[in-house]
Amino acid sequence: MPEPGRTVPLSPFDAYWVTLPPVRRVFLFPPSPLPFTDVVGVLRSSLERVLPAFHPFAGVLTYSPEPLSLSIVLPEGEGACSVAFVEAETDLEFDRLVEEYDEEALRQLAPDIRRDELPAPVMAAQVTEFVGGGGGVAVGVAVHHSAADGRGLWRFLEMWSAAAANVMEGPVWAGPEPLHDRRLVRFDGDDDLVRLYLQQLAPDFPRIAPKQDASSEQGRLLSRRTFTFAASAVRRLKQRLAAAANTGTVPSTFATIAAHGWVSIARASGFTDDTPVFAAFLADSRAHMSPPVPAAYIGNCVALCTTSLSGSELAGPDGPAMALHTIQEAVAEVKRDPLADRARWCTKFAAIPPGRAVILVGSPWFPAYGVDFGFGRPARVELASMNHDGEMALVAGREPGSVQVSVAIAAEKMPAFRGMFELECDRASAMPVSESSE
Repeated sequence: MPEPGRTVPLSPFDAYWVTLPPVRRVFLFPPSPLPFTDVVGVLRSSLERVLPAFHPFAGVLTYSPEPLSLSIVLPEGEGACSVAFVEAETDLEFDRLVEEYDEEALRQLAPDIRRDELPAPVMAAQVTEFVGGGGGVAVGVAVHHSAADGRGLWRFLEMWSAAAANVMEGPVWAGPEPLHDRRLVRFDGDDDLVRLYLQQLAPDFPRIAPKQDASSEQGRLLSRRTFTFAASAVRRLKQRLAAAANTGTVPSTFATIAAHGWVSIARASGFTDDTPVFAAFLADSRAHMSPPVPAAYIGNCVALCTTSLSGSELAGPDGPAMALHTIQEAVAEVKRDPLADRARWCTKFAAIPPGRAVILVGSPWFPAYGVDFGFGRPARVELASMNHDGEMALVAGREPGSVQVSVAIAAEKMPAFRGMFELECDRASAMPVSESSE
């Protein structure tokens, strides 16, 4: 466990996320034979056991004005390595939430650690008992993206669940200890880049809440739907795209879903002009840094990738093949040099017109349904909120080889998008639409 008061200076990879709302994920578990008090006890004690290895999660995101920088500070004194842990109950219907995406309901099941201004907590957890309709338990987690990327967050969730499942036995996990030292991702000029990101993203820093913009996506009615692609559907889609692109090789699962979603969003939006339609996603850069960053590193180490094709190209008969090739080229480029355009990440993303992009987050390899705290696998796993028109969140599905894709898109586009996106998706597994306004 670190010494009380230890400071973890953050890197540009972390600073890039300072204004993003915390990641809030909800796990819905069927009724357990354990009494709820025992469930709470297991979750609380196992979290206490794991937190010393993830001590930045127990800290406070803060800053230094001179020179301008970000850091996570672990509070002084007794209980320093701890986070807010909320116990709650709800009369929401568990079975309905498993079958339908209800963002308002999901938000009640995850703690809210948003702050308009720094300092801000890094993490909180919530466990909620469904007191009617047959019971069930929700585990909600909120983590500020500045503390960890997706790979780091899922590593934490895997270790927490392993500790809960084996709370009275043996080691918590096998493998290397989690690494948090940001010196592992240092490069020339990184301090200057932190200051540049903070100036671009948060001009009123330490205020980090983004300003409301009437021309942006704020307030726009979005429809959200969750689709599950069975392993067989993923294989068929890969084969179809490989044949269309005439590559001779089977594309990756990520490139396949990304290309299919990009084309579906463009066509559902009616984009047939020569104006660009963008694809934006993140690439894990641990293996491609110089020197390479250990796989056990928990902090952010992802590079922003943006690319585009015109609406007419995506709408044309060669649209799927062109989308696949363009995604693959963007991935190859970031592997060659993940830091090539780092000074332009903020401006590149800000320049994408609302509604003219597919924004991919997550990975088809994140083991959402492998998180078992000792009382069975979750019946459903979801993000409590999605922020952009055209956003797609990917995780591994519940069945081997399947992929779960949660999609947020302008409400008027959803019927057409669903018809196109479900072409290779098992229709029976697609979750019903829920609409809300951000």
